Amino acid sequence: MIKPLLITAVSFSTIFSGAVEEPAESRVLPPAGSCEVPHMAFKGGESLTYKVYYNWGTLWLSGGEVYFKLTEETYKNIPVLHASGEAISYKSFDWFFKVRDKVDTYMNKETLQSYKFSRDVYEGGYTFYRSYDWDRDKNIIYSYQDNRKGKKTTTTIKDVDPCGVDLLSTFYWIRTIDFTNLKKGDKIPVKMAIDDEEYDMYVRYDGKEVYETKLGKFNCVKIKPLLMSGQVFKEGEGMTLWVTDDDNRIPVRIESDLRVGRITCDLKSYGGNKYPFTSKIN
Repeated sequence: MIKPLLITAVSFSTIFSGAVEEPAESRVLPPAGSCEVPHMAFKGGESLTYKVYYNWGTLWLSGGEVYFKLTEETYKNIPVLHASGEAISYKSFDWFFKVRDKVDTYMNKETLQSYKFSRDVYEGGYTFYRSYDWDRDKNIIYSYQDNRKGKKTTTTIKDVDPCGVDLLSTFYWIRTIDFTNLKKGDKIPVKMAIDDEEYDMYVRYDGKEVYETKLGKFNCVKIKPLLMSGQVFKEGEGMTLWVTDDDNRIPVRIESDLRVGRITCDLKSYGGNKYPFTSKIN
């Protein structure tokens, strides 16, 4: 079944993976020699809220909001960053398609390697739960899924990339990229675990520009993650992020082309940022 538009707007079904033809002028940078991230752009206490719109021609619909929060915690005696994300449709939209999605990941504070990932989904009556537990010594993920209708499955994913990311930690990994010496078109590769498989993905650097949102004008870095082809999203670089050109690297706008129309996520509010918000012009 093709998912209704609101799923694409306020769920975590936006998957970065797949394959497209390489432009001749682009460079694919080699993976880092270790899992250390170049720049830690956030800290515990950060919170981000996005308002989500669906656009089709002259039609604009407000569907809901997405919330990201970071806290510093301990997981199995290891200091971690606990990232949580929630996608909630507006009550005025619930009659049409109700969404209550929650995603959590517990990440190493230095490398963003996940120890535990979970996803709890309610989308228009469709519901499921999935969790990943990483064995970092063996590079194995133990996956558990419950479709809430009596079917429960467990899967072992072997030989996973030790520096790979999950669906939520991808959002934070993107913000650690060092853009200083990149040329327009350069691609940064990474592996991501999703739906009991591990995929190659990359983020393409697309230069810098001033971008205006309802919060004001920002000096931004423009980047394009690679998307997986699916029932809703187009294959290829259909997603664009405008990330603040300062040490916080907060996405102020996220746009994604759909098979019909486009989704826009605008930064509505922020707090607990690690560095001064110097990219804001006015």
